[in-house]
Formats: sequence, structure tokens, C-alpha cells
Amino acid sequence: MARSSRWIFALCLSVACVCIVGTPVVAGTVQGTAFYRERIALPPEAIFEAVLLDVSRADAPSDVLGRARLAPAGAPPFRFEIGYDDAAVRAGHRYVLRASITHRDRLLFTTDRAYPVLEGGEAALEIVLVRAGRTPSRRTERDEPPRPLPASQKDSGSLTGLFRYLADAASITLCADGREVPVAMEADYLALERAYSRSRREPGEALLVELDGVVATRPNAEESLPPRPTLVVQRFLDIRPRETCLVAMSDSPLRNTYWKLVRLGGAPVEVVERQREPHLIFALHEMRVSGSGGCNRIAGPFELDDDKLGLRRLASTRMACPRGMEQEDRFLRALGTVARYSIRGSHLDLLDAAGTVVAEFEAVALR
Repeated sequence: MARSSRWIFALCLSVACVCIVGTPVVAGTVQGTAFYRERIALPPEAIFEAVLLDVSRADAPSDVLGRARLAPAGAPPFRFEIGYDDAAVRAGHRYVLRASITHRDRLLFTTDRAYPVLEGGEAALEIVLVRAGRTPSRRTERDEPPRPLPASQKDSGSLTGLFRYLADAASITLCADGREVPVAMEADYLALERAYSRSRREPGEALLVELDGVVATRPNAEESLPPRPTLVVQRFLDIRPRETCLVAMSDSPLRNTYWKLVRLGGAPVEVVERQREPHLIFALHEMRVSGSGGCNRIAGPFELDDDKLGLRRLASTRMACPRGMEQEDRFLRALGTVARYSIRGSHLDLLDAAGTVVAEFEAVALR
């Protein structure tokens, strides 16, 4: 009997331990309702998702604390509840909620601003979704046509600008006319933000981006202010660290300009820590060029006749560096194929005999 009692006691103790170990962490919830104003029925397979984010760090992607998903989404209003770990919430951090509706990976509706949460004492949220790629107006609740891009960018089929993301706010300075406009967090915006987070070196750094987009009217983040022009990213194309907008006021001279290499064979150039950046300087008073491939110094004569340029007799030092040698070798091989050059504002392109751009540079004026 005593043996049986000991066995029952041990079993109860084991169960108690399991219960203690398996006890869930203390969890909070964010509840809300989302809707859109358009009288549109969703496809049967549409999916609604709401995400709770920590956006406190401007130098890193937002952290996801929890999400709610309705699949299928059904019809509005969409009632959701997001559970999160109380231990993950930090004093002084900023938390927001965003929501979207997708169908087969295509964005249908999204929030056009971040909704602050976890500020204490808040009631259930009411989230307004706007139709992706369309322009809701607060005054009429009707769609307005997108504002056309400046002619110089519209004709090219793509748009370039200096993009920055700081404190959960995204903006871009358009290269065509210098306007700074906010960027809507919809359509292909997420691809842009991810590329920016991977490429930026410091919080709020402005990086040159290329994308298909349109400037359209969007509601202002401040409820009391009227709608404002906002960039909608229809398709993210490329990000170009170390590059700036093309300065078209006047062309930089080929000679006596520090030309930093920014792209090689169409790909961004990497600058290795504690090494010089790849660059060229064409001397003003003699037919010689000097520079660096990143590891080794480059020097030699150059031939110049109108826009024809020859760099076939360049020499370099013979140091071996732990990193960057493969890029330097490609740079030297590309220089050996140069037949022409083209300068547009602050940008220099070196082209081969077939007219293919083999290396791209940006000007840094010498004093």
C-alpha cells in the first residue's frame, strides 16, 4: 500500500511539474474592427491580416509582436484580436497596428497610416482600410485620378529619388524637381523598406532608389490637416547606395574631378572597410589617370578624342587584400574595354565599343 501511495504521489508531482512548465506566458490582447468604405465584395479567398509592430528603432526593421489573420476574410467589418506577450512590451517603446487585405498575393486594401496602440487605457480600435492603388478623398470619399509625374521622369518610365525611413515615417525627395513627399505604405512599399533596411548605414540616411510610382492624393497622418500628395510605390526596382540624384544644372568636367565608382557592370560597388573606395582622377595638365581599385593603386596614360576614351595601358600595384580582390579584378578588366565616355550632370558612364555601360561613377569635386 505504501509503495502504491508513493507511486501516486510521484505521478501527481510529475503532472504538477508539467502544468507549471506548460503554463502559458501572461498575454495581453489588442482588439479592433477594420472596414473599408467602398461597396465592393471581396473574392472568396481574400485574406485579412492585422499586425502589431514595435517601431521604436528607426535603424532597424519593425519587430512583430503578434498578428491576427482571417482566412477567408469574409465581409466587413473585420473583427480581430491580436495576442502578444506582455514581457515583450518595453516602457518608452512605440507600438502601432497596421492591416491589409490580400488576394493571391495581390494587395487589395491597406491602412494608409500606422495606428498607435499600447499607450494605456485605449478602447477597441477602429481601422479604416483604403483601396490599394486608388485615391480616397476625405471630403468626397470618391477616388481622384493620380497626379502625373514630372515630364522628365514620366518619359523614362521610372522614378528616382532619395528615400529615407525614420521613426515609422517614410519620405522621398524626387530627383526630377526636388520635391519631398511622404511615401504610402501600400502596394510594393514593403520591398522598398526591406531593401533600405539592408543597405542603410545609419538611421535616417537618404539612399537613392529607383521605382515605378505615381504621386497621388492620400489622407494626411494628421486628421485635422487636408489630404496631401503622396508617392505610391507601384513596383520597387533598385536601391543605389553611395549614389545621389543626377545634378543636371551643369556637367562635371572629366578632368580634375574625383570620380568615385558606384556601379560596375550594372551592380552596386562594395566599399571594403579600411580600404579606399574605387575611383579615378583624370589629370588636368597631363594625359595621365590615377586612382584605386579598392586594394591597389591604379595609374597610367589615357587617350582622349572628343567623347572617345582609351585606358588600355593602365598598371596597378600588386598587393593582395583579404576582401575586394574579385571586384577590383572586374574593375580593371572593365577599364581595359573602355572606348567612349558620357557625362550627365554629376554622373560619368564608361562604355565599351558596343555602347554598353561597363562602369558608372559619381563626381566629387576636387579643391
